[in-house]
Amino acid sequence: MTKIQTAKEDSYTRVDDTITKNPLIAATVIVLGDEITDLKSFIEKIKKASTTQIAVPIGLTKSEATKFEMADTVVKFILRAKVKARKLGELTLLKQLDESHTYYIKGSKLEVSKTKAARNVLNDNITILTIITPADITEIDTKISNFENAKDEPIEAQIVTKAAGTDLLPPLFKSADIVIENILDLVDSYVGKSQPAFTNEIKLDAILRASGARHTIADFDVLDDADGTPLLKAEVQDDKNAKIYKPGADHQTIIPSHNPGYFLFNISCPDYQKVAFGAQLNRGVINHFTIRLKKNP
Repeated sequence: MTKIQTAKEDSYTRVDDTITKNPLIAATVIVLGDEITDLKSFIEKIKKASTTQIAVPIGLTKSEATKFEMADTVVKFILRAKVKARKLGELTLLKQLDESHTYYIKGSKLEVSKTKAARNVLNDNITILTIITPADITEIDTKISNFENAKDEPIEAQIVTKAAGTDLLPPLFKSADIVIENILDLVDSYVGKSQPAFTNEIKLDAILRASGARHTIADFDVLDDADGTPLLKAEVQDDKNAKIYKPGADHQTIIPSHNPGYFLFNISCPDYQKVAFGAQLNRGVINHFTIRLKKNP
């Protein structure tokens, strides 16, 4: 799953846990039980679908699949190294490792320089980053080698049926989001004033948080207004600094670190009407926005 999807799954579980721990209050919210049943069902389906997705890279050529495996592996060890660097106060080293999964997969399929650079940072600092072992470096090297050996294979090399996992996740999250919205509305309606602490806790539970993150993150889904499909050529331009961000392999446009506050973003895509979108970015959480663009007349 992507970082955003993981944060969403965590938020669903927090909401479920809070309601489970307050059965007397929850019992006063009519039909809340039906929504919780649906939420639990979607959480379970998401877990199963994400497991399938991890086991089988869905809808990818062999080259693309090995590229994702390479990125998954280096990010796995980077996350461990960041914990150690943070504890040691090695801020320069921490900054060198502070890149998202998308960073290691975007760009030309021939590009492995980013992964190799991260691998070298880990290896060069292995005496400091005692949580990283020579075996870990060997594992990264193996994944790099697998990708380099596969990158020139024909595009039809290995396509796996899309019914097995990846394409299941977006609709599951969309349905679960609707359930969360229903729960928030029901709780606010029935006990918003009589149980303010409970209501506020549920609202906080629903906020997306990147586990361990201190950054303010902005995540944009730019969709075709007619059918809701992702616009892969969309661009999100930060009006404050003119930086342009594009969708990653997961079709989401992510700004991994941004100042909190109110900002204007210019959303555009060839053959679609440009939109100026004002967004309030809250500190230390994943701020998720969905923008739908209409085709040019």
